[in-house]
Amino acid sequence: MGVVDDAWPEMVDGWELARSQGRETYRRRLANNVTVLVIWETVAGVGRVKARVGSAGLGRELTCSRADFRDREALWSAAWCVVEMAANLPLFEGAARRSADPSLRERVAGCVEVDAGALTFTLVSGQEVTVVLADEQVADLSRALQVVARA
Repeated sequence: MGVVDDAWPEMVDGWELARSQGRETYRRRLANNVTVLVIWETVAGVGRVKARVGSAGLGRELTCSRADFRDREALWSAAWCVVEMAANLPLFEGAARRSADPSLRERVAGCVEVDAGALTFTLVSGQEVTVVLADEQVADLSRALQVVARA
């Protein structure tokens, strides 16, 4: 059996993207062995979202949009909802809990920059790490900080 090259041609906002004959297929692989797929038929102007077990997105289907989306914004809103839901599922079929890169365990040097729902940390090594939060997460963080400030 030969080596499987699973590289996708492009990366767009953290999603792997493959284009072919009027179709854009986006893939986001999660640490728990769930893959979220977003398929946009460019000619027809319709799309759908799927979540499957398996890093290549070929395994058992966990969920799929009931109808095709005819609006890209609605499609991507649904896709992010599926990613957030899937990210909170347990480990599936062969997934192993992995530690983050050890460089991410460094101390933060100086201030944390906050910009439109993104937190940027500068680590002692000089490396910058940016965490992008969803609007709901920004609101939750703000509420939590207000509670801590009152205590």
